[in-house]
Amino acid sequence: MLPRTIGFPHESGTTERRTLLTPHVARTLTEAGYRVLTEPGIGSGIDQPDQHLEEVGVGFTDPDRVWSAPLVVRYKSGPHQDLHRSFPGQSIGAIFHAEGDPHLLTTLTHTGVSAYSYEFWHQGGRFPLAVAGGRITGALAVHAGAHALRHRRGRGVLLDHIPGAPRTRVLVIGNGNVGHAAATTATALGSHVTVLTRTPHTAAAYARNAPAGVVVAANTPTRLAHELADADLVIGALLISTHTTPAMIDRPHLAAMRPGAVIVDATCGYGPGYLPTAGQVQQPGDAPRIVEGVLHVKLDALPRLVPHTASHAYAHAAAPYLLRLARHVLDQAPDEGARSALIAQGGELVHPVVREHADLYRTGRAT
Repeated sequence: MLPRTIGFPHESGTTERRTLLTPHVARTLTEAGYRVLTEPGIGSGIDQPDQHLEEVGVGFTDPDRVWSAPLVVRYKSGPHQDLHRSFPGQSIGAIFHAEGDPHLLTTLTHTGVSAYSYEFWHQGGRFPLAVAGGRITGALAVHAGAHALRHRRGRGVLLDHIPGAPRTRVLVIGNGNVGHAAATTATALGSHVTVLTRTPHTAAAYARNAPAGVVVAANTPTRLAHELADADLVIGALLISTHTTPAMIDRPHLAAMRPGAVIVDATCGYGPGYLPTAGQVQQPGDAPRIVEGVLHVKLDALPRLVPHTASHAYAHAAAPYLLRLARHVLDQAPDEGARSALIAQGGELVHPVVREHADLYRTGRAT
């Protein structure tokens, strides 16, 4: 094992072109005195030549040597089979979303690694490593909805405002990173946008920062039913949608909506969640699922569709946190933010959200 060394393996999967190792991230780590190792072609998916990394001190070697580093860093965790390369005592940082994958949870406990999941990094009441991905997801959710509205069974409306035509009505449920980006994108196109937040308090707080012209209100059953009935496009941007999340939009709501209206589940989650009529997660290019005349689009990992934008935006935002993770893991520097992202250690699941989901799978309560 090489001390103060960080390994960046290739991302897994034939469709995964993103990388976390940009020159900006590499420079941040090497200037702090860490040795960065990776495989040749790590940036080929975003047209980034190895030379740009060599110029900031990155070393290139074979996959086994990269995976032997005491700290391995990836964009996504990849399939659970990849973790069989790891060993007890090693640390791995990635976007795991392990709570949605029972096989990955089992693998994490069997390998004995210390796994840090970026999306759980928490400080100051925020999740800073979820911002860039959330903004990309929110914008792409609007684009996906615009495409579905042009489907042969869709409403046949344009999100861009055209003089003489009524403004398209967009409802965004949730005001986090995803919801705010969706509202901003739809507003910029010229749509009439309403954002529903969890409580009157959050509605008042968000209204001060919402894009100009956006209507903000608390998400009550009465208000939700009214807005759904008027909407051409609905963007579901709930932060949490799990096996135990009660349904928010169901068949009676769909029956009252406009024929050809579109619902985009932008955050997906696990199990039926708040939108049980959406069914299983779809793949890019799949036709929308049509229930009660309403088109459902449920696409996970939307940033994967724009690897150039996602790689640079996410890496730029993550760089200071990756440096903190390296100091925490390799130099034993105390860091509460890094600790908040720890989901598994020494063969045990340690994050409460991950442990809750593991219990649901174990007892058969996950659907």
